[in-house]
Amino acid sequence: MINIKHLKAFIAVAAELHFTRAAEKVNLTQPALSSLIQQLEHDFGIQLVRRHTRQVELTEAGKNFRATAEKLVDDFEQAIHDVKTYKSIRRGRVSIAALPSICNYFLPVILQRFSEQFPDIQLSVADCAGKEILDALQDKRIDFGLSYTQINKDLVAQPLMEDSLVVVCHKSHRLASKSSLRWQDLADEKLIAMEKGTTIRTLIEGVALSKNMKLDIVLEPRNMTTAIAYAEVGIGITILPSFGVQNSLSDDLIAITLTDPHVDREISLLKRYDMVLSPAAKTLEAFIIEATT
Repeated sequence: MINIKHLKAFIAVAAELHFTRAAEKVNLTQPALSSLIQQLEHDFGIQLVRRHTRQVELTEAGKNFRATAEKLVDDFEQAIHDVKTYKSIRRGRVSIAALPSICNYFLPVILQRFSEQFPDIQLSVADCAGKEILDALQDKRIDFGLSYTQINKDLVAQPLMEDSLVVVCHKSHRLASKSSLRWQDLADEKLIAMEKGTTIRTLIEGVALSKNMKLDIVLEPRNMTTAIAYAEVGIGITILPSFGVQNSLSDDLIAITLTDPHVDREISLLKRYDMVLSPAAKTLEAFIIEATT
């Protein structure tokens, strides 16, 4: 009966056109390889390989069968691989890091659905500033990160979506009646800015520098929820990503579009070029990409 050994033996002969080299390729003796080819031809009832004194060639039937044999072996090996990795896909541990705005916005729903579908995969999710995510990737402490898109020769960036910077202030604030604000409108305002090192702070400082603006920064919280709380009691206004405020504002706060310039922030799934993801991590990666693109 024909089995995978017969097919691999034939493929080796077809590739090498030399029985000794083909036997070495599949770790068989030459007589054992010849026996497999003969059995294959006997079961088919047709000659596949023509042997001469110093030459081996495929018959027309052999040439036609080669592609079929290679596909059968590929399909067989893929099926074996799928069965062997099924357990590791269904189980395992995945560590990721994401910007706080992402953790507050779309990530919880995605993780909840993922956990329902793959309950035995353990998830570790850290909410971090952009620089901390890059450091974690550099040190290989996480499988991948969800952050502001970075141009870095060591990273692969898969764009997911975009958000934009908005002004958040109390409804009693003098700017609250505006449908949109320009950056220059904020020149004399007390600003609650995220701490240095966050992607939001970097973007804010970049725009201020381009506009030759001096920002009146009164507080520098680490967490967006803290910045929102400060704005709610009227300490000042804050600038945050739209993702971070869509589900977080009380009735006393308002988010206002910020223009001139309108600052968009591309969010990507970041991973190292040289890091091979585990089956479980690949599954989560595919799940997030499908849910956001």
